[in-house]
Amino acid sequence: MADRQTAAGDLGLVQAFVNTADLQDGPEELDDPNTLRAWLVAKGLLDSSLTAGASDLKHAIALREAIRNVIGANSGSKVYPVDVATLNGAATASGLRMRFGADGKARLEPESPGIVGAMGRIVATLYAAMEDPDWTRLKLCSSQACRWAYYDRSKNHSSRWCTMASCGNREKARRFRSQTKTHG
Repeated sequence: MADRQTAAGDLGLVQAFVNTADLQDGPEELDDPNTLRAWLVAKGLLDSSLTAGASDLKHAIALREAIRNVIGANSGSKVYPVDVATLNGAATASGLRMRFGADGKARLEPESPGIVGAMGRIVATLYAAMEDPDWTRLKLCSSQACRWAYYDRSKNHSSRWCTMASCGNREKARRFRSQTKTHG
């Protein structure tokens, strides 16, 4: 949907990764190892000479859904132990280490190459995004069918849906119908 709010920088990359699956309307952008590879190359997370396999795709999707659930905590949802284990597993597998860049700033970088390293870069980006004061503005749509990650631009950080025009209106109509049946 064109009017969904997007973030910039590290928040934007995390949001883009989570939103590679539109749970409500489709499509699934990471539908095979080649589309995973292409997405990672396009985002500068993987060298174009490297390939991806079926197990890489499985791990990437598990990581994506763990990150989706962590973002959900900004909307009041619970983070499950399996999500924490998935994130920790990706960080460990990629050998994330603190490194200092030429600018003297510290950052996390994976020691592992390939897709495992790319997943580590995503976890490192998630870490950096969580350090951003705007992290809590990255939320999941309250529609259980949608769960799109969006950037809450409202002044009081109270937005609940990715768009009022679609999910918000659908939810309000559903609630109205439910109340009408109960009282009618």
